[in-house]
Amino acid sequence: MAPHRIHVAVLDADIPCLSVYVKRGLYSSQFKNLLQGAADRLNQNEDVRLQNGQLAVHVTAFDAVGGTLPPLECLRTSPRSPAEPQAGGPLSAIDAILITGSAASAYDPHPWISELQSFIQTVHESYPFVKIFGSCFGHQIIAQALLSAWQTEDAQSSFRVAHSAKGFEMGIQPITLDPSFTANFPPLARVTEQHPFRIQLVHGDIVVPTEEAAAAAAAVGQTEVTLPAPWMNIGKSAQCDIQGLYYPGRILTYQGHFEFDAWLNSELCREFGRRANWAAPLVASYVEQIERSLVPGKDDDDDSKAAAEAVLLFFAGEDQVRKVDAVTPANGMLTPPLEQLAG
Repeated sequence: MAPHRIHVAVLDADIPCLSVYVKRGLYSSQFKNLLQGAADRLNQNEDVRLQNGQLAVHVTAFDAVGGTLPPLECLRTSPRSPAEPQAGGPLSAIDAILITGSAASAYDPHPWISELQSFIQTVHESYPFVKIFGSCFGHQIIAQALLSAWQTEDAQSSFRVAHSAKGFEMGIQPITLDPSFTANFPPLARVTEQHPFRIQLVHGDIVVPTEEAAAAAAAVGQTEVTLPAPWMNIGKSAQCDIQGLYYPGRILTYQGHFEFDAWLNSELCREFGRRANWAAPLVASYVEQIERSLVPGKDDDDDSKAAAEAVLLFFAGEDQVRKVDAVTPANGMLTPPLEQLAG
C-alpha cells in the first residue's frame, strides 16, 4: 500500500528569539521535524493500527505575519485519491493547516491577525476536507474565529480570548485530559493512564466564556458555559480551564507547546525577562517550572512525542475510537505581548 502522504501548511505567526532561531530555525521547521518523527514512530508502532497505510508528511511554510497565507485554490476540496499526481508533495492539495504560537495576542488589532481569523473561518466553512490545528496563539485565534458568537434558538455560547487574571502559566504543569477525548488518540490514552498530561506551557492569555454567556448560563442553573456540539474541551489545568479544543475530524488545538523542550522554553523565558525587566527571582522560578521535564543525558521527560503523534493522527483522519493492544484502560501566546510584559 502506498504511503498516506499528508500535505501540511504551517503558518508561522512569529519568529523565534535569536538563540532559538540560530539553533532550531523557524517554528515551521521545528514542526516539520516533529511531525516527521511522529510519522516514523507511528509507522513502527504495532499497537496503533493505521487504517490508511503508513504515514508520510510534507510541510509548506507560510509567513502569516507578512500576510502570506495558503491560496484557497491549493486547499483540498475532495477526498484524497491515490491517483493524485505527487500525492502529499509540494504540488498536491493542502490537507491540513497548522498555526504556530505568536508574540501577538489574538485580540491585537493587527491587520495580519484579522486576515488570519477570516482565513480560518473560510477554511472551516468552505473546505471540510482540510483539518486545522493550532498551538497556543493558534489555539486562541481558532477559538476566537469559530466560537466567539455561536447561538441556537434556545441557548447561546460565546467565548473570547482574554489575559488571565491568574498570570502566566509556565513550564510543566499537570493537565487533566478528558477521557472521551483521549479515547480517540491511542498515544494520549496510553500516557495519561500513568500521569497527567505534560507539555511545555508559556502563556498569559486564555480562552474563556464572555461575561454575558456566563451570566446566561448561571441564570438557568448551569455552573459553566458549555461548548456547542460537537466541540469538546480537551482538558484543564489548575490555572487554565480550557487547555485545548477538539471538533472531531475538523479542529484540534493545544494551549501548550509539544514543539518546545526545556532548553527552548527556558531561552524564551529569559528573553521575555530581559525585554520586560522581570526580577531575577521571577525568571528563576519560571525556569525551574520549565526544567521540571529535564532528565540528565536523556530527552525531556514529557508527553510531547505523544502529543505530536495525536496531531498527526488527526491530520491523517485517524482520530477514531479503536482498540489499542497492550493498553489496559484504568492559552496563546508564544511570547507575551510587550505591553503586558511591561505591566
